[in-house]
Amino acid sequence: MIELLQNHLSSVIAETNKRFNTFRTVVEYSTLSTKLKSELISNMLEASFASVVPEVTAPFSDNEPDLWIVSTPLEIKTAKTTHVWRGGEFSKRESDYLMISYDDSGDELKWFFLHTYLLESDWKSSGSGNYYATTIDLNDILKKDYTIFVGDVVKKKIKNHLICK
Repeated sequence: MIELLQNHLSSVIAETNKRFNTFRTVVEYSTLSTKLKSELISNMLEASFASVVPEVTAPFSDNEPDLWIVSTPLEIKTAKTTHVWRGGEFSKRESDYLMISYDDSGDELKWFFLHTYLLESDWKSSGSGNYYATTIDLNDILKKDYTIFVGDVVKKKIKNHLICK
Protein backbone atom coordinates (compact mmCIF):
# COMPACT_ATOMS: atom_id res chain seq x y z
CA MET A 1 0.00 0.00 0.00
CA ILE A 2 2.76 2.47 0.89
CA GLU A 3 4.48 1.95 -2.46
CA LEU A 4 1.20 2.44 -4.31
CA LEU A 5 0.60 5.72 -2.46
CA GLN A 6 4.14 6.94 -3.12
CA ASN A 7 3.95 6.06 -6.81
CA HIS A 8 0.77 8.08 -7.37
CA LEU A 9 1.11 10.87 -4.82
CA SER A 10 2.49 13.55 -7.17
CA SER A 11 -0.46 12.97 -9.54
CA VAL A 12 -2.94 13.03 -6.63
CA ILE A 13 -1.44 16.31 -5.38
CA ALA A 14 -1.60 17.83 -8.87
CA GLU A 15 -5.25 16.77 -9.23
CA THR A 16 -6.12 18.12 -5.77
CA ASN A 17 -4.41 21.44 -6.51
CA LYS A 18 -6.41 21.66 -9.75
CA ARG A 19 -9.67 21.01 -7.89
CA PHE A 20 -8.69 23.48 -5.16
CA ASN A 21 -7.84 26.26 -7.63
CA THR A 22 -11.14 25.73 -9.47
CA PHE A 23 -13.03 25.83 -6.15
CA ARG A 24 -11.22 29.00 -5.08
CA THR A 25 -12.32 30.81 -8.25
CA VAL A 26 -16.03 30.29 -7.55
CA VAL A 27 -16.19 30.64 -3.75
CA GLU A 28 -15.11 33.41 -1.40
CA TYR A 29 -12.50 31.04 0.07
CA SER A 30 -11.01 33.51 2.55
CA THR A 31 -14.35 33.79 4.39
CA LEU A 32 -14.59 30.05 5.15
CA SER A 33 -13.68 28.67 8.56
CA THR A 34 -10.48 26.66 8.89
CA LYS A 35 -12.57 23.61 9.87
CA LEU A 36 -14.65 23.87 6.69
CA LYS A 37 -11.53 24.45 4.56
CA SER A 38 -9.96 21.29 6.00
CA GLU A 39 -13.11 19.25 5.36
CA LEU A 40 -13.34 20.49 1.77
CA ILE A 41 -9.65 19.83 1.09
CA SER A 42 -10.05 16.35 2.60
CA ASN A 43 -12.97 15.65 0.22
CA MET A 44 -10.93 16.94 -2.71
CA LEU A 45 -8.09 14.60 -1.71
CA GLU A 46 -10.44 11.62 -1.48
CA ALA A 47 -11.91 12.37 -4.90
CA SER A 48 -8.45 12.89 -6.37
CA PHE A 49 -7.17 9.57 -5.01
CA ALA A 50 -10.20 7.76 -6.45
CA SER A 51 -9.82 9.54 -9.78
CA VAL A 52 -6.05 9.05 -10.20
CA VAL A 53 -5.32 5.67 -8.60
CA PRO A 54 -7.21 2.75 -10.20
CA GLU A 55 -6.90 0.59 -7.07
CA VAL A 56 -8.58 3.21 -4.85
CA THR A 57 -12.25 3.81 -4.11
CA ALA A 58 -13.70 6.61 -2.01
CA PRO A 59 -17.06 5.66 -0.46
CA PHE A 60 -17.84 9.24 0.77
CA SER A 61 -19.73 7.72 3.71
CA ASP A 62 -19.15 8.32 7.43
CA ASN A 63 -19.65 4.66 8.31
CA GLU A 64 -16.85 3.53 5.96
CA PRO A 65 -13.17 4.42 5.76
CA ASP A 66 -12.26 7.49 3.71
CA LEU A 67 -10.53 5.32 1.11
CA TRP A 68 -10.21 1.69 0.21
CA ILE A 69 -6.88 0.79 -1.36
CA VAL A 70 -7.66 -2.57 -2.92
CA SER A 71 -9.11 -4.15 0.26
CA THR A 72 -7.17 -2.10 2.85
CA PRO A 73 -8.97 0.77 4.60
CA LEU A 74 -7.21 4.15 4.81
CA GLU A 75 -8.38 7.10 6.88
CA ILE A 76 -7.42 10.66 5.98
CA LYS A 77 -7.04 13.40 8.57
CA THR A 78 -6.48 16.87 7.18
CA ALA A 79 -5.57 20.00 9.12
CA LYS A 80 -4.08 23.40 8.67
CA THR A 81 -1.65 23.10 11.53
CA THR A 82 1.93 22.56 12.57
CA HIS A 83 1.45 19.60 14.90
CA VAL A 84 -2.14 18.57 15.79
CA TRP A 85 -5.00 16.77 14.02
CA ARG A 86 -8.60 16.57 15.31
CA GLY A 87 -11.34 14.01 14.87
CA GLY A 88 -14.79 13.25 16.20
CA GLU A 89 -15.06 11.44 19.53
CA PHE A 90 -16.85 8.45 18.04
CA SER A 91 -15.26 8.27 14.62
CA LYS A 92 -11.81 6.89 15.42
CA ARG A 93 -11.02 3.63 13.70
CA GLU A 94 -8.01 1.41 14.19
CA SER A 95 -6.51 1.78 10.74
CA ASP A 96 -3.82 3.05 8.45
CA TYR A 97 -3.93 6.84 8.37
CA LEU A 98 -2.67 9.57 6.10
CA MET A 99 -2.07 12.58 8.32
CA ILE A 100 -2.13 15.55 5.98
CA SER A 101 -1.46 19.21 6.62
CA TYR A 102 -1.70 22.01 4.13
CA ASP A 103 -0.54 25.59 3.77
CA ASP A 104 -3.00 27.63 1.71
CA SER A 105 -1.29 31.00 2.11
CA GLY A 106 0.15 31.13 -1.43
CA ASP A 107 -1.07 30.58 -4.97
CA GLU A 108 -0.47 26.81 -4.72
CA LEU A 109 -1.16 24.56 -1.77
CA LYS A 110 1.88 23.26 0.08
CA TRP A 111 1.58 19.82 1.66
CA PHE A 112 2.70 17.50 4.43
CA PHE A 113 1.78 13.80 4.08
CA LEU A 114 2.60 11.25 6.77
CA HIS A 115 1.46 7.62 6.84
CA THR A 116 1.08 5.71 10.12
CA TYR A 117 -1.09 3.08 11.78
CA LEU A 118 -3.22 4.38 14.66
CA LEU A 119 -5.26 2.69 17.36
CA GLU A 120 -8.39 4.19 18.87
CA SER A 121 -6.40 4.64 22.09
CA ASP A 122 -3.84 6.87 20.30
CA TRP A 123 -6.44 9.65 20.10
CA LYS A 124 -6.77 11.88 23.17
CA SER A 125 -10.23 12.90 24.31
CA SER A 126 -10.82 16.56 25.07
CA GLY A 127 -12.28 15.60 28.45
CA SER A 128 -14.84 18.37 28.04
CA GLY A 129 -18.56 17.75 28.20
CA ASN A 130 -19.26 20.36 25.53
CA TYR A 131 -16.31 19.78 23.13
CA TYR A 132 -16.37 16.45 21.33
CA ALA A 133 -13.12 16.46 19.33
CA THR A 134 -10.29 14.07 19.97
CA THR A 135 -6.75 15.03 19.02
CA ILE A 136 -3.45 13.47 18.16
CA ASP A 137 -0.18 15.35 18.29
CA LEU A 138 2.70 14.99 15.86
CA ASN A 139 5.00 14.22 18.81
CA ASP A 140 2.87 11.17 19.65
CA ILE A 141 2.84 10.00 16.03
CA LEU A 142 6.63 10.28 15.82
CA LYS A 143 6.88 7.68 18.61
CA LYS A 144 5.18 5.15 16.29
CA ASP A 145 6.21 3.69 12.96
CA TYR A 146 5.59 6.29 10.26
CA THR A 147 6.63 7.33 6.78
CA ILE A 148 6.74 10.94 5.60
CA PHE A 149 5.83 11.18 1.91
CA VAL A 150 5.88 14.96 1.49
CA GLY A 151 7.23 17.66 3.80
CA ASP A 152 9.53 17.52 6.77
CA VAL A 153 9.62 17.69 10.56
CA VAL A 154 11.70 20.11 12.60
CA LYS A 155 12.22 20.16 16.35
CA LYS A 156 11.52 23.54 17.88
CA LYS A 157 12.00 24.38 21.58
CA ILE A 158 9.68 21.71 22.94
CA LYS A 159 7.60 20.23 20.13
CA ASN A 160 8.20 18.87 16.70
CA HIS A 161 6.55 20.88 13.93
CA LEU A 162 5.81 19.84 10.40
CA ILE A 163 6.82 21.74 7.30
CA CYS A 164 4.62 21.76 4.23
CA LYS A 165 6.39 21.68 0.88
